Amino acid sequence: DGAAIYLGEVVNEQGDRVEIQLKGAGLTPFSRMADGRKVLRSSVREFLCSEAMHALGIPTTRAGTLVTSDTVVYRDPVYDGTIVEEKASIVLRMASTFLRFGSFEIFKAPNE
Repeated sequence: DGAAIYLGEVVNEQGDRVEIQLKGAGLTPFSRMADGRKVLRSSVREFLCSEAMHALGIPTTRAGTLVTSDTVVYRDPVYDGTIVEEKASIVLRMASTFLRFGSFEIFKAPNE
């Protein structure tokens, strides 16, 4: 969705490579018309769902941290035209890879 910032890769104590990224940290080249921010309610949902999937043995990203700030963003949470003020948050995510089919769209020609 254009709101992720790739920080890099580390090797953990077991020798596994882990990619790290921030989601919701602000504008990226792929943010399109959005602000690149995430709100607390969706970040909590991502955190809880990723941990639940991990506990069930389903390969998934993991949420390492979730921080919120006094930064305010404006969203329409139920898509009814009512804009509300919400606190921005950032999730630090970890995965063996963040490679997905959409990753290859970067190589397509403009207007293709």
